[in-house]
This record gives sequence, C-alpha cells and structure tokens, in this order.
Amino acid sequence: MNKLWAIAFKEIRTRFTDRTLLLIMIAAPLAISTIIGLAFGGLGRTTSPIRDIPVAVINNDQPSVDATSFGALLAGLLTEGQLPAGTSSSLAECPQASESSSDGSAVGGVTLAELINGSNFDEAIVQQLINDKTIEPPVTPAGSLEYISAAAKAAVNKGIYSAVVIIPTDFSAALTSLADPRQPLTSTSIEVYGNAGQGLSAGIVRSVVDSINAQMISGNIAIGATMAEVAAQQPTLLASASIIDMNTLFVCAFTPGSDLIRLADKPVQAAPTSVAGAILVTFGSAQALFFALFTGQMGILSMYEERKNWTLQRILISPTPRWAILGGKLVGVLVSVIFQLLALVFALTIVGSLIEGHVAFIWGTDIVRLGLVLLAVAVAVSGLGMLLAGVLKGIEQANIVGSVLNIALGVLGGAFGFQLPRSVAQVSLIYWARDAFDTLAAGRGDVSLNVLVLFVEGIIMFVIGLFLFSRRFKA
Repeated sequence: MNKLWAIAFKEIRTRFTDRTLLLIMIAAPLAISTIIGLAFGGLGRTTSPIRDIPVAVINNDQPSVDATSFGALLAGLLTEGQLPAGTSSSLAECPQASESSSDGSAVGGVTLAELINGSNFDEAIVQQLINDKTIEPPVTPAGSLEYISAAAKAAVNKGIYSAVVIIPTDFSAALTSLADPRQPLTSTSIEVYGNAGQGLSAGIVRSVVDSINAQMISGNIAIGATMAEVAAQQPTLLASASIIDMNTLFVCAFTPGSDLIRLADKPVQAAPTSVAGAILVTFGSAQALFFALFTGQMGILSMYEERKNWTLQRILISPTPRWAILGGKLVGVLVSVIFQLLALVFALTIVGSLIEGHVAFIWGTDIVRLGLVLLAVAVAVSGLGMLLAGVLKGIEQANIVGSVLNIALGVLGGAFGFQLPRSVAQVSLIYWARDAFDTLAAGRGDVSLNVLVLFVEGIIMFVIGLFLFSRRFKA
C-alpha cells in the first residue's frame, strides 16, 4: 500500500511542478473563461447586456375546435413580451400579483420584452427583403408556408435575425389533445432555426420558447388529468363538460404571462447575481472540464513514455505489485484532476466576485453535491484516459487521437461558446458535468443523474482500458 501512495505522490508532484502543465491545467481555462465572462457579462453590471435579440416569428397555427389558439399566445409573447389582447376573456378575471422594488424594476434581470425583439414574419416582409436584394427568392411556390419559412431562414443566415421561430399548423390541436382524454393524442414540434454565428443569442431564444411551451404543456396535462379523474368519478358530469369549461378554470394558473404569482428577481448571495456570474459557471466549468481531459490523459498516457524509457518494465519486474503501479497512477491522476478543478472553482469565484463588486460564491450553496460532482468528473476523466491507454498503441497516436477526441467532446459539450441540441450534447461527458454545475449554481434541484452517468461512464471506461492495458504491457 505504501508503494501505491509513493507512486501517486510522484505523479502529483510531477503534475504540479511542471510549468507547462500548470498553464494547460489552470491558467488557460481561467484566462479564457474570464475573458468570456467580461465580454458577455460586463464589469460590475447586474443587468444583462444581451437585449433586443432580433427574432422572426411565423405563426402557422390553426385554432383548435374550442377556438383556443396557443400559437397566437406564443407569438404574442415573443413579439410583444406579453399576452396578446383578446387572447381569452377569462384572462381578464385572473388576479394579478404585485411586486415592489426600490427602483420600480426587477433587480438582476430583464423582462421578456427587453430580451426578445420579435416581429411577425409574413409575405409582405418576404417581398420587401427580395426587393431590397437582401435575400434571394425561395424556390418553393410563392405564398406557401414553405416559401415564407425558407425566406425567414435565409434572412437568419444573412444575420438580419438571430433566429426564426416557426409555429406549426397543428400546435393548438396537439396541446388540446393533452387536455381532453376523449381526443386521441397528437404530437407536433416548434422549429427554432438559429444563425450559426450567433449561437448564444439563438440558444437564448430556444430556451425561452422551450420554457413557454413547457408551461403550456403542463397546464394542458393538468387539465387532462383532472378530466380523467372526473370521468372516473362522475362520468355523467364529464359528458356535459367541455374543454372550454376546464380552460376557464386552469387558465390563470398555467397561461404564460398571466402572473397569478410573481417572484421578484432579487440577488441572492448563493446564486449568480449577474450575467457574468452565470456565464462564468457555464463556460468556465466547460473550459475547466475540457482542459481536465488533457490532464487526465497526460497522466495515464505517461506510461507510454515510461515504457519507451524502460522505466515501466523495470517497475513491473520489481517486487511492486501490478495493482499498486496502476492504482498509484490512477490515484495520482484523480487527485491532480480534483486539485485542478478545485483551483479553477476558487479562481473563478474570485473573478466572479470582482466582476460583481462583492463576495459571491457563484457555484451554489450545496457543497456536498458540488464535491460529488467534482469526484465524478475526476473518475470520468481518468476512465477516459485509461481507455485511451488501453486502446491506442503509442504516445504519438495517443496524442493525436486524444486531442481530436477532446475537441469533439468539447464541441458536443458546449465548451466553445455554443450549445448543440441536448440529444446530441448528451454524448459528451462535458455536457453532464457542465449541466450539473449549472444546476447547482442556480439551485434548481438534484444532480443525481449527472453524477451517476459520470461515475458509470468513468468506471466502465476504466475497467475496459485496464483490461486492454494489462494484456498489452505484461512484463
């Protein structure tokens, strides 16, 4: 056991006495994250510098059988920042909550109207853009839904809009089917097309649309569950009820923008009070994880260099057990990665505090779960390094393949300033770790799934890599 700790200590000392490695491990991700935080968050600013994101809105929705148009509601929120006039007569009867603020506005945030500068995109705008030679005429039939959608996407590609939101024709019908158990369920999807060069703004638009859509879905599911319960208890009552009756009962609670309950956006010491703090958590954690991949791989793959110099062979034929050698390497890498992440957590906290103008721990208050996430990340990173050591045949091959793999994981996980769809990003362990840090910083809930995925991925990769490595490097 003493030999294991001796090997581990030697690995840790090697890592933290190498200036080049320290630049890769700590200085580079800290510098990049700080620059991004200052650029997008502003120095000492508590309001968002990201405002008036230009968005084109195409509402193709047809009202459902009860004349409810959820598409008009969504389009109104995106273009006006509030419910459009005349959306529902019952909305006028909803009680309105009030909020107070010393300056009459929310602290540390922006309203939807300030964030999104949406405008309805129709055939008249298409013709104007074509006449101005801003875009080429779409090849689809003029006046068709495909024609307008193609023109809007062309305008997005030209940078006129950051994104276009296309509401499908059956949007209201699909939502209404959730609310009425007597109707067959139907599905549909809202298309959000973003400019590739404005990934941050397009991502914000997608998040806003997802949030509004989720609230509508929740409301209609609640209505459907209530009607199903009524059907079980009082079937005759259901026969005389209508979806309009249920909408009237539930509209105040589940319609976005009705503001039955409103929470003032107050700064809390445990959470980021500025956009810079939030960006430091999101982008800083992704950068820290990206560079941690190199740290873990360099630690494990150093065995190739030791094999080349016959150091590893001499250790293997010594009385030192094989498990002590490999265990010492693993412990050394684990501790190095944990120290690296801890150093970046504290350094980014200091940077965030300087930007905000007061001491603020931007990573949240759940220290226990934060520690579990750090440990899970270290296990996942070490497991990936062990897998590469077992699969690849030499240090030259490992350097090339490892770098390409790390960049791919960084792209998928959002380490380069833009985020891919969740279904694609979940392939990367960087996504699971970054999402866990975001969740803890915002105090949004449990990160058990993230921790489990990282631990399982790390253990599986380590076991496979250890098996292959042991077969290749038998003394």
